[in-house]
Amino acid sequence: MTTTLIAIGGALHEEDPKIFREFIRLAGGEAARIVIFPQASGLAETGREYQTTLQNLGVREAPVVIEFRDRAGAASADALGAVREATGVFFSGGTQMRLSSLLGGTAMERELLAAYRRGAVVGGTSAGAAILSRVMIADGRRGATPRGRAAQICGGLGFTDQIIFDQHFRQRDRLGRLLYAIAMHPGYLGVGVDENTAAIIENETCLRVVGQNAVTVVDGRTISATNVAEISRSQPVAVSGATVHVLTEGCAFDLRSRQGEIPKLVLE
Repeated sequence: MTTTLIAIGGALHEEDPKIFREFIRLAGGEAARIVIFPQASGLAETGREYQTTLQNLGVREAPVVIEFRDRAGAASADALGAVREATGVFFSGGTQMRLSSLLGGTAMERELLAAYRRGAVVGGTSAGAAILSRVMIADGRRGATPRGRAAQICGGLGFTDQIIFDQHFRQRDRLGRLLYAIAMHPGYLGVGVDENTAAIIENETCLRVVGQNAVTVVDGRTISATNVAEISRSQPVAVSGATVHVLTEGCAFDLRSRQGEIPKLVLE
């Protein structure tokens, strides 16, 4: 059995649906049974739009949109049953704390984790990528320099306890807040995913990159010194020894050895 997470950096290009096609392939191809959680979005049509997109890409059975906006909805027997039957789970973009506040500590959260452990592919874009980790960046400020209070940290859904995800990464200049989060949690890997790009994590051992831009990996285990614990307000934070990898499509990263794998280019 393979466990698979797909963290997408947001702003997916409809004219180049490579990432969605890979999600569908991993979830079972035409026979995939997919459930969509649109709660992070404030737009009523979000779930239906993803449903249409996935069907247009060849999923035979209409994906189930699981729509509720209060915690009581997370106990719906129909919704729980749909997750039990799913081979793929997809979280939309929007505001990630809408997901954590609705799902945290519920029967639905437990069912989602069980689905992931039995092999259902779990993916999300933007806020839906942030929610995948146990330690989640809920909000923060732009900038390349880590600063005190640069990131608001809270609990995500916990599909992985090895990674902290960030999204819209280079486009919104979020290196500083990811460095800050990793300086506070140096045992984790920071994974910043650019727009129209996905980090695919299989068996919590290998990360590979699909899409137009890049994935930035920040390894906190190699940090030799930081003053993050002494900094208050928005003062700059010193971090020494963090290892940064920038990976593009076709590259991989071994989560055990903490090494990147960059394929050789074939010159024409």
